[in-house]
Amino acid sequence: MIGAPMTQPKPAAPFVFDPPSRVLLGPGPSDVPARVLSALARPTVGYLDASYTALLETLQQQLRDLFRADYAETLAVTGAGTAAMEAALYNVLEVGDTVVAGVHGYFGDRLRQVAERAGAQVHVVEAPWGEPTSPAAVKAKLASLGTAKVVCVPHGETSTGVCQPIPELAEAAHAHGALMVVDTVASLGGTEFDTAGWGVDVAYTGAQKCISAPPGLSPITFSPRAMEVVRQRKTPCASWYLDLLGNLTVWSTPHKYHHTGSINLVYAMHEALNIIAEEGLAARVDRTAHTARALWAGLEALGVPLSVEPAYRLPTLTAARVPDGVDEARVRAHLMSEYGVEIAGGLGPLAGKIWRIGLMGASCSRRNVMLLLTALEEALREQGQAVATGAGAAAASAVFGED
Repeated sequence: MIGAPMTQPKPAAPFVFDPPSRVLLGPGPSDVPARVLSALARPTVGYLDASYTALLETLQQQLRDLFRADYAETLAVTGAGTAAMEAALYNVLEVGDTVVAGVHGYFGDRLRQVAERAGAQVHVVEAPWGEPTSPAAVKAKLASLGTAKVVCVPHGETSTGVCQPIPELAEAAHAHGALMVVDTVASLGGTEFDTAGWGVDVAYTGAQKCISAPPGLSPITFSPRAMEVVRQRKTPCASWYLDLLGNLTVWSTPHKYHHTGSINLVYAMHEALNIIAEEGLAARVDRTAHTARALWAGLEALGVPLSVEPAYRLPTLTAARVPDGVDEARVRAHLMSEYGVEIAGGLGPLAGKIWRIGLMGASCSRRNVMLLLTALEEALREQGQAVATGAGAAAASAVFGED
């Protein structure tokens, strides 16, 4: 009928997201403590509010303590760990600079790619996935080049569970006038790392792993040697957003606007670092190592071999070889569906061959190890593996019982 009112469609019901409860034992993120999540809910203030800039100054000192380096230029960039990786390399590299990249896994190769995108001439020192970068090979590469601007490697290679010999690599870099740039995304706050003592010039990490804060902020620190390079560069940093000198205006007095920071994530990181300080960094590193040893004993008792030699195992990320005849994805699905436990599969040439099990920050606990080993035993037996009842849990308990 002409002139009749149009029928308005009913509005769709709003989508309400209620995330499930998980036990995060993969390569990150790690579990976030309740008090850190509560910090996120505090009132948002402006990015130049005096209360917020005071918090930045406190957070900056907390980060220096975490890195074990009293470097003035220490901050957190807005973004996940790869943002800090780009900030590390884009700020010290210019087109044509020479870089030696230690590649023995997925994230070492990402460092290579970022350096190439910064316009550097990249020379790769490769090692098999599951083995560390050889300091002797790096020395030989540097000797053949004569000089280099940067040597870059991951400390803990998340794709393989390998922990690198950083002091030896840094010594080789400095002997040839190069800066030492180190990715500590999977290790800082859970594994021994001494930025200043080991001669590391640029180190960075991510909030979501051993710090156990939500993803979205990435701490980074620059030594005086690195800052001299940054300040003497002939061309501006290729990234406006990640330009160190621009970002430092936010963190330096008087505080200035550069870009809108993730204010509530800063609250959360501050609280997560409070938790680390309360436990003590050294105690946290020791606890992680002890918990990892218990996990390793339990896995081997279940007939699940470890893929990295003991001297180079990363306590925060264990690479465990999938036993013959086992469907690794089916095991992971069982752990998730029956127990809400998340672990990860392999990347690149290790896809389908390993599980990656994280013990980072709040996720690193006796309770979680015992739960995982019990659930894994069940999943392996479901696929016909001959596993002695309780063997994994018993082996882990014996390690936990050690003084």
